[in-house]
Amino acid sequence: MWALGIAVDIVTLLVSTRDRTLRRMAEGMAARRGDRPPPGPPHAAAPSPPRLSESRVDTAHMGERLGLYVIIVLGEGVIQVIDAASERDDWDLPLAATGLGASGLLAGVCTLSLLYGTNGIPHLRKDALAPPLAMLLHAVTTGFLVALATALGSAVAHFHDVLPKGQHWLLCGAMAGYFAAGVVAALPLAERADRVWVLGWGLPCVAVAVALAPPGVRLAAWATTGILVALVGWQILYDPGRAGMSPSGRWWGGRIRIRRTARIG
Repeated sequence: MWALGIAVDIVTLLVSTRDRTLRRMAEGMAARRGDRPPPGPPHAAAPSPPRLSESRVDTAHMGERLGLYVIIVLGEGVIQVIDAASERDDWDLPLAATGLGASGLLAGVCTLSLLYGTNGIPHLRKDALAPPLAMLLHAVTTGFLVALATALGSAVAHFHDVLPKGQHWLLCGAMAGYFAAGVVAALPLAERADRVWVLGWGLPCVAVAVALAPPGVRLAAWATTGILVALVGWQILYDPGRAGMSPSGRWWGGRIRIRRTARIG
């Protein structure tokens, strides 16, 4: 049922267009008016049909709502981590490392999605996509975050051991999909001179997350989580050059430059 509902949403977003929807509504109103005589005395002139127009989307409000939904999903990840950790009586260094790594991973994802992105989509420029496409990409990105929240809870529960194979692939696949969504959001909208930066920033993270899946089944959960935290940190701190900084660039800690974030995010 969930798959059917998601399929209906996606097909509706892709198939429905502004002109087609308005035309169908106008045709339906005209057909209904033709089934009954116009009000008033006989032979009275029929009133002109009402003109239909689309309601404009408040993009700022939509972005705030979608961003809040991402915060709720990430909060569910925090709950998963806390619940898994609270069931352990033997607190030690591996458990602390796994719990801190999971929390840091969620915090980093929050930074990429909300501070360096729009509508909860990492590195998406404001008003760069039409609302239906933005909602579609948001749905895909949030799906990866839901999978990430589930896998992190399992990682904390198996902090001493390797993750079960399915949970490990889910963790790596969720992060690879999230990084790929950021590349998809940024690359088509970036200027030609910036596309090399986008590829150098995003593709290594996707590649490492995918490559981590097969051999990572032999890694402890805390090690896998730590590698993924490093990938998120790379995305936040990546600086493609030393010379100069764009007027709209950001400074991280007053020393490390994030040059392109404001231009494509």
